[in-house]
Amino acid sequence: MPVDLQVVYPQQAIILNDVRVLPGPPRVIDVTGADFRSVDEVFINRIASEDVVILSRTRLVAQVPDSLLSQRVLSVTVLSRRLTLSAKSVLKFRLSKTPGKVSGVLRLVQKFLKILFTTPGSDIFNRQVGGGALRNVGATFGVEEGGDVINNLVIAIDTTSRQIIALQSRNPSLPRSERLLSAKIIRAGFNKEEGAVDIAVEITTQSGTSAMANLEI
Repeated sequence: MPVDLQVVYPQQAIILNDVRVLPGPPRVIDVTGADFRSVDEVFINRIASEDVVILSRTRLVAQVPDSLLSQRVLSVTVLSRRLTLSAKSVLKFRLSKTPGKVSGVLRLVQKFLKILFTTPGSDIFNRQVGGGALRNVGATFGVEEGGDVINNLVIAIDTTSRQIIALQSRNPSLPRSERLLSAKIIRAGFNKEEGAVDIAVEITTQSGTSAMANLEI
C-alpha cells in the first residue's frame, strides 16, 4: 500500500466550559474544560501561548501573548496530543522531528489539502492542478464581504474534488480507501472581527470511510 510523509496532524480540540481573562500583570486566561491531561498547545486569538500551566484535570491558566496585550480575547482553543479526524479536531501543518508515514483516509486528506491550497500554474509538474484556495489570503476586503470569500472557497473545494477524481482515475492500483468519493462542506462561516473563514469539509473515500477536515483560513 502506498504511503506519504505525514505533514498534517489532526489534533483534538478539547471542549471548554468557561474562559476568564485575568488582568494581571501578567495578563492570563483561566480556563476550565473537559479533560486537560493531554494538553499540547493553547491558542489565544489563533496565537500560541508561550506559558501554560495545568492546575488540575479540568483547569489551566495560560499567559496572553505580548502581541495581544491590548486586544480583546476573541477565541481560545486548547489542543490535545491525541490525533483524530473528527468534528472536534483541528488540522495543524508541520514536519515532525521524527516524521511518520500516512496511508488510507489521512493520506487522502493530505492530498486534498495540498491541491486545495495549490495556486494553478505554480506546480511545475502539472500547471493545471490547483484549487487556488490561498488567493484570498492577504487580500483586502470589507467586513461585509465575507460571503464572497466563502463562495470562492466553496468553488476551490469543488475544483479540488473534480481534479483529484480525474487524477485518481488514471491510477488503477490506488486502493479504494484512498480514492475520493466526495467532499461535502458541513460548515462555513466568516468571523468579521478576526477576518477569518471557518469551514469544515467531510471527505469520504470510495471504501466508505469519512474524515472531517476543519480549516481556519
